[in-house]
Amino acid sequence: MALGLIVKTGRILTAKLLLGQAVDGITHCAIGDGDASFTDPQNPPAPDIGQTGLRNERARKRYYKRTFLKEDAEGALLVNGVRYLETGEETNTIGIFFRFDEAEANGITIREYGFFGGDVQYVESVTGDLAMGGVFHQDTNPTGEVLHPGYLYEVKNIPDFNKISDTRVELVGIIKI
Repeated sequence: MALGLIVKTGRILTAKLLLGQAVDGITHCAIGDGDASFTDPQNPPAPDIGQTGLRNERARKRYYKRTFLKEDAEGALLVNGVRYLETGEETNTIGIFFRFDEAEANGITIREYGFFGGDVQYVESVTGDLAMGGVFHQDTNPTGEVLHPGYLYEVKNIPDFNKISDTRVELVGIIKI
């Protein structure tokens, strides 16, 4: 499977972190069902380097784990043919783990996902790690639960995957520096 695309705002987030500015690194993963350009369920369109969000965000979740990783033939985590092992030692590879449990985000045909950092904030009524309905906008999306989307770091478009109640979706961002 092709790698995701690190977009312009992801590069800005990285630059801010390297300058020591007070911003959060990657903290959230959003899933979406795309837009009218997603015409072939098995061949999604390429993401755009200028994207600042998903084309149609439906749900967003805060990470449950961030850790250093190292390549290891016996590692339990397999991503794009490479096995990784979690490690306490500092390496140039990190993993950021997101999980949409069986009871979360059901009925969504996932066609796109992205990793976000910076100043992500949910609307006041959301008290947990999950926000539904995309980015809040008073006129165009008053039911969205994401108040500030933050910086889109990386985006990936995938063949259609239907999230249903007996399915847990685990997404792992692997960042090699």
